[in-house]
Amino acid sequence: MDFFDAFLNFDLSVFAWVQSIQNSILTAIMVTITTLGDEGIIFIALGLILLCTKKYRKAGFAVLISLLVMTLLNNVVLKDLFARVRPFYIFDLEGLMADKDVFLEAGKGARFDYFVEKVTALIEKYPEFAAKWIDTYEFPNFVDKLTSYSFPSGHTSSAFAAAIAVLWYDRKIGIPTTILAALMGFSRIYVEVHYCTDVIAGTVVGIIYALIGVLIVKLVYPFVEKGIEWVKAKLPKKEKKAA
Repeated sequence: MDFFDAFLNFDLSVFAWVQSIQNSILTAIMVTITTLGDEGIIFIALGLILLCTKKYRKAGFAVLISLLVMTLLNNVVLKDLFARVRPFYIFDLEGLMADKDVFLEAGKGARFDYFVEKVTALIEKYPEFAAKWIDTYEFPNFVDKLTSYSFPSGHTSSAFAAAIAVLWYDRKIGIPTTILAALMGFSRIYVEVHYCTDVIAGTVVGIIYALIGVLIVKLVYPFVEKGIEWVKAKLPKKEKKAA
């Protein structure tokens, strides 16, 4: 067994376990959680809310900067660098061909061609494992299939980037936010749009993005404070009314 086999065997085993615990109540919860992370809107909103408060302003800056770093490194660099096919397509050439229109409507015809080439090559190279995957794995259709690359998980990366940035400054808000991030990561495996290894990687790089955000805030925030004070000093002061 080579590294690729071991890698995917682990992911397939996790999917088998997840499928064994799926039920209507848990599915409703997981779909809700995973939807909250779409486009990172909930975490952007969290950063903006914190930014508007004097007590948590640094945390707000850190969250927003962490998310910006995540967008640049995760979505622009890492996903294209690894170009990993989503689990529901990896060995299912027939299913991929059936969804061709989805790629074309999204303006991702080049990615579709790449997926066809990669999936065909993987099936030819690992015929026994491909047969095992198809026999064991079945996409549950809890959410729509995605045409983007899989590694690392963007939902997980953004969730942990925001959560750890908040946790750095305040545990009371940071702990529940980190729990939400963990649930967000699990939800991506539960709805089966990401491999477990995608989520593990998303967690690691998300923490790194948060630390980068915190470092940038430490370097830049003193200048921000001076700017705020300068603006306040320039504003006209209210005159006190005579008694």
